[in-house]
Amino acid sequence: MKPIHAFHPAPAQRCHPRRTFLSWLGGTALAFVGCQNTGPIHIFGYRLGADALYDPNIRTVYVPVFANRALQTTPYRGFEVDLTQAVIREIGRTTSFRVVSDPERADTELIGVIVGIQKQILNRTQQNMVRDGDLIVTVDVVWRDLRDGTILSAPRKGARPPAAPLPGDILPIPGPFDPNLPPPAPLPEAPQVIPTRLVAAGRYLSELGETSSSAAKRVQDQLATQIVSMMERPW
Repeated sequence: MKPIHAFHPAPAQRCHPRRTFLSWLGGTALAFVGCQNTGPIHIFGYRLGADALYDPNIRTVYVPVFANRALQTTPYRGFEVDLTQAVIREIGRTTSFRVVSDPERADTELIGVIVGIQKQILNRTQQNMVRDGDLIVTVDVVWRDLRDGTILSAPRKGARPPAAPLPGDILPIPGPFDPNLPPPAPLPEAPQVIPTRLVAAGRYLSELGETSSSAAKRVQDQLATQIVSMMERPW
C-alpha cells in the first residue's frame, strides 16, 4: 500500500503595493488609448495627444505645392512635389490638423519655397568617383492664419498686416477732383513677412548602394519633421 502524502497548499503571494499601482496605471493608460474619444485625453491633470502640442483653434491647413527657385537638375526635378507630399503626410500623421485642397475652407496656409539645393562631395575613391557625399537643401517656410492674416511661423508684435477689403465690402465713391485740396496721406507700408529658413542634409555612401535619390528621401523626411515641429504652439 502506497503512503499517502499530505497536500500542502502553496503560500499565498503577497502583492507588492508599488507593482499593483504600476499595473493599475498601465491598465488605465491602455484603456484611455484604446478608447475612441474625440475630445482631449487628460491623465492626472495633463493633456495627452496632439491637442497638447498644437493649437486646438486651428483645424484645417491648406498646403499648396512648394515653389522651387533652386537649380533643377536630374535627379532633383520634381523635388518640390515630393517634399510637399512628405509634409502633408507628416501633418496627417503627427498633428490634429486636417489638410484641405480649398483655401476658402482652410484656417491656415503653409507656403514653402526651396531656395537652394547643394550637393557636397566629402570623399572620393581612387577612381575619382564619389564615395561620400551630402545633399543640402534650404527651404523658406511661412505659415499664416487666413482668418486674420497673422504670421504663425514667426509671430512678432505689430507684424499683423492691415485688413484688406473683402469682395463683398462697399467702398466709398470718390468725389470730383479738386486741385485745392491737400494730397492724401501716404498709405502705411505693410510689414515685411520674414520667412523661417530651414536646412536639412542627407548623407549617402555610394559603396553601400546609396544614391542621390536615397539622400533626397532623407532630406524630405527631415524637412517635413522640422516644418511640422515649427507648427507646434509656443510653450
